[in-house]
Amino acid sequence: MSNKIILTFVGLVLSVATLSAQSADVWIEALNKSLGTRYTMGAVVEVGSDEGIAEELNGIFMVDGDGYYLSLGLMEVYSDGKLRYEVNNERKEVTIDRVDLTSHDILTNPTNAFSFATEEFHSDIVAENGGEVVISLVPREDIGITDIELTLRRDATGAVRPLAVRYNYDGDIVRVLLSMKSADAELRRWDKSAYRAYDVVSFL
Repeated sequence: MSNKIILTFVGLVLSVATLSAQSADVWIEALNKSLGTRYTMGAVVEVGSDEGIAEELNGIFMVDGDGYYLSLGLMEVYSDGKLRYEVNNERKEVTIDRVDLTSHDILTNPTNAFSFATEEFHSDIVAENGGEVVISLVPREDIGITDIELTLRRDATGAVRPLAVRYNYDGDIVRVLLSMKSADAELRRWDKSAYRAYDVVSFL
């Protein structure tokens, strides 16, 4: 095989890889544009490994700007974008801490769950079927997550919606199945008086 043919082949491979990465980034950009800054999603959280699911929890996510509310099983989380109030209704305990603004884990900081900047992640479409795609996101630096798999669908209106997010923590798998709810619901905000009987643990 001549050098010219080899170079042409390599160039073609690189072009396809670049196109794939750009397409993944375009899908993610369309997702964030479609979601906006206020939305509510139902969620089914599956915890386990590649061998199977060990636990399943049902819940809901509400996001409004920098603030969010999460209800999952017996847990609730309120945040104003700066502080995080994690409520354990079984132990009747509230843990207060600062929000991890760098986290891309939807269970830790939903407002940053789909903000995958190209300088932070290598993105690639690994499956595509009509209006649905699966995107692989690999961190360029160690952030505690081995990789993230994002499943998106474009609906009849052209809006892009998340169907699932799968996190791989070096073999420990957390998969979140998502369904869009009405965006008109008002964000539930932290109310200290509602938990006055709870013990408070503060990391501030």
